[in-house]
Amino acid sequence: MKKIILNIIFWLALISISNAQTLDSLIIKAIDENLEIKILEKEYLAALEKAPQVSQLPDPEIGVGAFPLPVETRLGAQIIRIGATQMLPWKGVLDGKKNLEIAKAKALYEKINASALEVSFQVKQAYFSLYEIEKSQTIISRSLELLEALNQLALAKVESGKATAADVLRVQLKTEELKQELTILEISKSNPTATINQLLNREIQTPVVIRDHLSFAIIPFDKNTLMANIEANHPMLRMFELQQEVAQQAIKLNDLNNKPSFGIGLDYIMVNQRKDAEPAHNGRDILQVRASVKIPIYKKRYEAKEREEHLKIAALTDRKTDLSNRFEAAIEQAYVDHQTAQLRVDLYQQQIVITKAAINILQTNYSTQGNGFDELLRLEKELIEYDLKTLKAIIQSHLAKSKIERFVISK
Repeated sequence: MKKIILNIIFWLALISISNAQTLDSLIIKAIDENLEIKILEKEYLAALEKAPQVSQLPDPEIGVGAFPLPVETRLGAQIIRIGATQMLPWKGVLDGKKNLEIAKAKALYEKINASALEVSFQVKQAYFSLYEIEKSQTIISRSLELLEALNQLALAKVESGKATAADVLRVQLKTEELKQELTILEISKSNPTATINQLLNREIQTPVVIRDHLSFAIIPFDKNTLMANIEANHPMLRMFELQQEVAQQAIKLNDLNNKPSFGIGLDYIMVNQRKDAEPAHNGRDILQVRASVKIPIYKKRYEAKEREEHLKIAALTDRKTDLSNRFEAAIEQAYVDHQTAQLRVDLYQQQIVITKAAINILQTNYSTQGNGFDELLRLEKELIEYDLKTLKAIIQSHLAKSKIERFVISK
């Protein structure tokens, strides 16, 4: 029987480990499975398919005509006409259309990278929230053990007549309060869990088991060179540059569209033989070669198109500058949050050391003299709060780091 129980414990532990997921593994899976990223990938592939659609010659035109009232010629009456025409654009127009669509697709591709950064950030936010909830439960559970020890001490003092039952009741009230807080924390897990599962495109109720142990986060980026790296590599900023390239390609194509286009054609006319005469080549059919030129005389639309694209380029420059400024402000705020978190951790660690020392003194006094219980209970409550505040500051350091990583694409 004992062997069976040990096997069950072993397999339960193995299942728990296999279900546990690190933050990095969740991010990788989210980028692979996220629906928004998949949609953007399909839109990018669809955009690439536009290039071969626009780089082909126009379809030739074939026409058939009949003569209800035949046109009489010296060689006979014309009874049917068959013609074919092929338009030929100015040299470079087809390549220009192809380059324009490829440029549009490249700009769209950067949205995939930007979305991957955003999904990664959202996974981190939800994961840190879930981590904070679980570690808060651990801290409170540990505090419940301390309160239980304090409760036993109070009971002993009551039995010895050195304390009243009110001390025991106060401990029990605090114990019930912490148990209620544990229940609330357990319920609150559902929100970050659902967020992670939605980002990973899986069942909302799928459990997420935390494996990581987070210490205070270190930001590995040089603040002075960070913005230069972002300016060069962030997909949204690159997308604006590529959209400007799209506008430049549109201007080139507009110039080419402002050039003449040509057409060549061939007509075949069937002629009936004459019955009233026998001229040379009687009834010979007609073969006609044609050429045409389409001349863009009305220039205003081409001029307006060029102005439109230049205005787009100027607007995109302003958009890029505005987004870069917002990135810089967000990064500056993240560094401030990180520094604030460090100061808080240092303060809380000092307070924890002092509080524990005070608790030890008060426990000794209470054990020997039976006084100071209210102060002892208050310090136990403060110790819990300092532990929770330390945890929150550590989470804040990781959130600050993730806010910076939100703008940094991996090489």
